[in-house]
Amino acid sequence: MASHLTRQVFRALLSNEGLVLRCPNRTGTLCRRQHALSLRSRMPSQRTLFGFSEKAAKLPKEPSLVPGYRQMLELNSREKLQARPPPRDELVKAFAAFFNHKRISEESINNLQAQHALRTFRYIQKNAASDGGDGLTNESLRNAMLCLARKPNDQTNWHCEFAKELYAELARRNNPDPNFITSIRYIKVLTFSGNSLAARDQILALSKTNSNNIEPRKGTKAHWWPLVLEGFAAENNESELVKSLELAKEDGIDYTPRFQYVVTKFYFSKNDTAEAKFWFDKALAERKEGEEPHQPLPETLVEMLRFSIRNNELDWCNTKFRQLLDSEPTKALWDVIFQWAAGALGKGVEDVERMMEVMIRRYPEEDGMRPDADTINGLVQLAIHLEDPYLAERYLSMGQKRGIRPNSETFILQLDYRIEAGDLTGAQAAYEALQIEEVANDEDLPIINKYIRALCTSKSPNSDAIQMITSDLEQRHARLEADTVAALSTLYLNNREFQEVVDLLQTNAFHQNLEERALVRKAFVDFCFDRNTSTALAWETYTIILNLFKEADIKERTGLMNEFFDRGRSDMACHVFGHMRAHIRKEIRPVAETYIQCFEGIAKHSDRESLDMVHNMMKLDVSIEPSTRLYNSLMLAYTACDDGYRALDYWSDITNSREGPNYKSLEIVFRACSRRPFGDQTAREIWTKMRRMEIEITPKVFAAYCGALAGQGKVDEVKSLIEDMEKDFGFGPDFMTLGIFYNSTKGQNRKDIIENWAKELYPEAWAELAKFEQIEEEEGWMTFKIVLDMTA
Repeated sequence: MASHLTRQVFRALLSNEGLVLRCPNRTGTLCRRQHALSLRSRMPSQRTLFGFSEKAAKLPKEPSLVPGYRQMLELNSREKLQARPPPRDELVKAFAAFFNHKRISEESINNLQAQHALRTFRYIQKNAASDGGDGLTNESLRNAMLCLARKPNDQTNWHCEFAKELYAELARRNNPDPNFITSIRYIKVLTFSGNSLAARDQILALSKTNSNNIEPRKGTKAHWWPLVLEGFAAENNESELVKSLELAKEDGIDYTPRFQYVVTKFYFSKNDTAEAKFWFDKALAERKEGEEPHQPLPETLVEMLRFSIRNNELDWCNTKFRQLLDSEPTKALWDVIFQWAAGALGKGVEDVERMMEVMIRRYPEEDGMRPDADTINGLVQLAIHLEDPYLAERYLSMGQKRGIRPNSETFILQLDYRIEAGDLTGAQAAYEALQIEEVANDEDLPIINKYIRALCTSKSPNSDAIQMITSDLEQRHARLEADTVAALSTLYLNNREFQEVVDLLQTNAFHQNLEERALVRKAFVDFCFDRNTSTALAWETYTIILNLFKEADIKERTGLMNEFFDRGRSDMACHVFGHMRAHIRKEIRPVAETYIQCFEGIAKHSDRESLDMVHNMMKLDVSIEPSTRLYNSLMLAYTACDDGYRALDYWSDITNSREGPNYKSLEIVFRACSRRPFGDQTAREIWTKMRRMEIEITPKVFAAYCGALAGQGKVDEVKSLIEDMEKDFGFGPDFMTLGIFYNSTKGQNRKDIIENWAKELYPEAWAELAKFEQIEEEEGWMTFKIVLDMTA
């Protein structure tokens, strides 16, 4: 018999507190505060003179890993590095420990864990003969198959591949076939991993075999055929779903209520009225002697009711429920009948309560035919489906009036609809009530995760409530969902609670698959991109990504590098680049595009120290092939750092390359000429060659050429070029042409001459330029704060 002691009672006993009654007239916070004070009063006094007895700093938590998983990860890392793998005997023990823990804890295996376990299995099997020593036992293999048969919440492609190899190995050892239970577990993996055809073939093969150790019983086959149907339904394979019903009948299994549920739910979800009615009305298997008459399952009727409300098929629905009323329905079916009365007939709470009295009078001698918590829960679920939290509260009040004690499911539902309604105060009361109830299979975890997320994203997050809930889950060794970890991490980061962030990740991240880790990692990356986040806080967040999300790809890392460039911190951006360059995995190291974007960022901030560092890294990187864009970025960066001589060296490399220059190259080289003494000579040579080759002149290239000449003091020559440009090239100057001309010219007297000239000849373009802010340079003259294109 299950114990009635709850988690709350156990904690009270273990803390030497005794039984603490709930405080009905006080908030949970006050109760917890009194509890904390009582604990503090029992603590021995501590010396605090000069702080010698201060509490030691909190140490970071160690990564939470399933036993044996660390060795599997080590095998993966060493194989990628082509290093010596861990000893085979150590991997055999790790494999056994991993699946034994999963079996005892009844945890499913995510796709990433299945991948590492399969790699370990293959390595052990491959080296069985050469390495010697003990191999995997039959018990370890059967444990692995048992754990694989628990459906995870993520992808299952590795589960299927692993199960096939396990089944083949067990079949080889138990010649000719493994036992029946192992075969059924294998079928289960096939059905939920998208391989229902193979699962059906396996069932048919088992049905035809005469082997004593795998001969299935008819009752067992009736239990497993619906799994094949559910598999085809999940795969949206209608033809094979219907065909499987025929094959099941040939196998001696008639159309059972379970079959009816799977098939009708499939058509209900597709809103296929004709097929849904056909399969719902199809006669169920005939009653055998001594059996109760077959009736639809309660869950089938719930799906039918919701389908009918959704598709306005209430006449058909009402007919079926009235027929049900005439067939001596069970208590579970009566619970759905009440939902029908409320949802389809529009009966109010008082009408439903009168129907309950009718049921009680109809079965006066049967104790089981009384409304209970399941009855109320069904009505609350209907109210949630109808998005009516007020109606849900009325049903709960009705249950309390009738003396019906709520159970854990009641408070889970109450917590759910109060969260949806935004009533977090009421949700806290429901959560506290839930803690007193016994929860058998952690069915409260999804809604508690939802509640934590709601608290984290509220306008004023209740940190005390969040800490209380997370502490409770930690004591239960319960894992948080990825969405919850992301929400909590964002909250902790905003509060600068970096130790809490690290502890949270150490506890949960290594139990998540790659998709879940990517979701959590995205929360950290988005936090860095948020301009409401200070640069210092963004850097702290990046260090967490660097240390705990080593799988972060080059795209995310490059984005973070550019974010720090945009924030004006080229030193931080180049550190991000350096971390990529030093990464152990080749696919995360910088490629040519990464170098280009880094040089562009350096050019925006004229950071010569970072330029030298990154350029030296590139010289040592044998994987980088020079290209015009890469040379452009180098020329751009050296120009921005006032090294026109070095920049023009890369122009020579571009002109001597097979790819040759592009229009960006021309813009940048003219910009470099403006920064180099006597650069106008080089600019004229390039310009003359362009004109001789009849290369089309674009406005950007023309403006850059004007800047090259203006930078060398050739004001009159530039004025003549601009005055003739519409005749020569078909377009006139815009604000950018005048702005580059003005900014490139040295000396305020010359700038004044340009201003007067432009106002007279090009008043509209100058008026647009004048909208930009002017700043004073170190030399004392003014420049317009126009943004030059700094891309290669």
